[in-house]
Amino acid sequence: MYAFLTATLLAVLTQADVDEKESPEFAKAQQKKWNEFYRTDAATYAIFLNGDRGKVLKMQPEPVLLWSNPVRVGETNGAVFVWTYEGRAEAVGTVFSYLVRQDPEKRLVAHSFHSLSLEPLKAERGEMQAWSIDVPGIQLEKIAEAPVPANTAALRLTQMRDLAREFSATTNLDGVEQDLRLVPQPLYRYESKLPDVVDGALFTFVTGTDPELMLVIEACRITGSTVWHFGAGRFTDLALTLRRKQTTLWTYEPGIPVESAKTTYISRRTELRNRVIP
Repeated sequence: MYAFLTATLLAVLTQADVDEKESPEFAKAQQKKWNEFYRTDAATYAIFLNGDRGKVLKMQPEPVLLWSNPVRVGETNGAVFVWTYEGRAEAVGTVFSYLVRQDPEKRLVAHSFHSLSLEPLKAERGEMQAWSIDVPGIQLEKIAEAPVPANTAALRLTQMRDLAREFSATTNLDGVEQDLRLVPQPLYRYESKLPDVVDGALFTFVTGTDPELMLVIEACRITGSTVWHFGAGRFTDLALTLRRKQTTLWTYEPGIPVESAKTTYISRRTELRNRVIP
């Protein structure tokens, strides 16, 4: 009798533990812990402009986007961060995690970065070199027939939002072209201290809320006049096409492995962790 009661009590306790872990409250608490883990992990990187230790990029402490993507890998979520120099966004990165199919109690943690800089970048993690990019991360191009940048920051923000809406993007998953959704609010807005950069913002195109393509819109001074420019960077290993008013302006076709330490975009699995953070 006592053995039966003990077994029954253990079964009830076990089921209660399962129910707790499946409750919305538990999931919310876990996501909060994962978000803090993402922030702490991102802060382990030191990124330098031109490899000059005197020109270290500043990581913005709060994530500019919390995202999830249930389409490609189940229960995938992460946080996006921006690194700046003299106010300008020079790098964007995400730390994210997803379930291991062979062991649903484990999650793989991965890091992805893209250089937004017009100069080479180098990054270290601890005492190890994480990546080294010898070329500009993006190529800025003039936005044809764009209005003259306004005199106030508020009006320029409106202009950047309007210009971003003129762009569209698609990706290709399993041979099927899919539209990406523009997030109309900039991930990050900056007014740089650099003399040639008047204003700028980082936008993104997403699947669900997962960023796939980064779009920079920036007002630059060139030969005495200020002009709107755009620059694009991939945030995925899938094919991408960026258009403006139906005209293709930029494409990416998969080729160089995303693990390469010398490409403008890099993505790596970094570690295995338990699904539940204590």
